Amino acid sequence: MRILAIVSAVLLSTGAPARAAEIVQDPLATVQAEVAARCKTPIYGDDFADNIDFNNDTLVDAIFNLGAVNCDGVPGGLCGDVGCPHQFYIHVAEGGYFLAANADLYGYEMKKRFGNMVFELKANAASCGRDDSEYCTMTVRVRGADFETISKK
Repeated sequence: MRILAIVSAVLLSTGAPARAAEIVQDPLATVQAEVAARCKTPIYGDDFADNIDFNNDTLVDAIFNLGAVNCDGVPGGLCGDVGCPHQFYIHVAEGGYFLAANADLYGYEMKKRFGNMVFELKANAASCGRDDSEYCTMTVRVRGADFETISKK
């Protein structure tokens, strides 16, 4: 099932449907500039940035975990009730990156299944249509720029 939301309707396309996503040359600098607009003294943890080919096109993409930011002395100060913001940038062959998705998550792991990388996401239970206190675990693959849910638990 193709999804436009990884969790609780949080996954967003970067641009309006009528225009193409903005290409940035340095997604790390772009995200750090966004954080600087929200935090006077951000401190970035080791798991802030992850560079991995998550859409299986041989180009290294970028994932940013804003939960790894200590914002003005508050660890995880950019997180909310349904997890921490994650930004997923896809590297394009022509050069640069575009923001493919935002999602509030409690975490993720990359796993190789049948030769392809997939996400195993920990999200709010509402992402699985539940209202309990357990995580929703979703397996999602990315093909091109399409995020497709393989399973939900």
